[in-house]
Amino acid sequence: MVKQNAQVKMKAMVAARLLMGDFDTWEDFEKDRKIARQIVNRRIARSVSAQINRKYGDLSRETQSFISKNFDRCDYDELARLCDEVPSGRGIYMRLDEFEEKFFLLATRVKICCPFYAHVLISPYGLKFEFPEHHFLRDLESAFTQLDEIKSLKFQYPSGQTAPKERRGDAADLMSREKFLSRSIISASFSLVEAFLSGIFFTAKEKRSFGQLACTKEFLSYAEKRESAPLKDRLDNLIKFASANRATVNDEPFKILYRFRKTLSRCDPSYDSI
Repeated sequence: MVKQNAQVKMKAMVAARLLMGDFDTWEDFEKDRKIARQIVNRRIARSVSAQINRKYGDLSRETQSFISKNFDRCDYDELARLCDEVPSGRGIYMRLDEFEEKFFLLATRVKICCPFYAHVLISPYGLKFEFPEHHFLRDLESAFTQLDEIKSLKFQYPSGQTAPKERRGDAADLMSREKFLSRSIISASFSLVEAFLSGIFFTAKEKRSFGQLACTKEFLSYAEKRESAPLKDRLDNLIKFASANRATVNDEPFKILYRFRKTLSRCDPSYDSI
């Protein structure tokens, strides 16, 4: 790594700390960025490091390690430029490919955890990635946690026994919340499937491939109009393409999806529930 002047290096360290989630607030980040911009030599840089209870040498090594583990072809100059361009209070939110084009490349080990159309989010919480599937997965995680809590509370009301009069309101509330969360889990699951399918077709259109498979003209043509197609049709096309026409949406395990799907969309009394 090319030796850099003290100001560039200190700004790079400030940026690295922001990416690592080392700041409690935007005000803390802005204060350290302002100080870094005023540094004229290494002696002052060491003095600044001491003010945040971090040795200059340790902070420098930590920054170099962070760069080598998370970025490709990135040095102090790129991080210093990022430090200058981060809008304080708002941070950065942009497509991953746009971020890499403007700043620097992220390491493969970092990007493998998210789709290429993910957005980069930089804030005092650190460097994060955001994409539709992530939100629905978090919805499911939250719903399952709350459902477990409710089920543990239901042990106060053994099955087959009537709750005491003074506690029937609480028991009814627990049952209502349990049913609500159960429906929410199924609904979020289908939203996750919808987002996942949209992501696959978008990737196919942009990358001209589906995993290790090169997309055919027919599949690419379908991907162009995927938004107007019903979920079942999109899923069927994807299954047929990925299996070389050896499976369809009417085969297991896909077939059972529509029993749940119809239960969500059909609410008339004559329709059998799950």
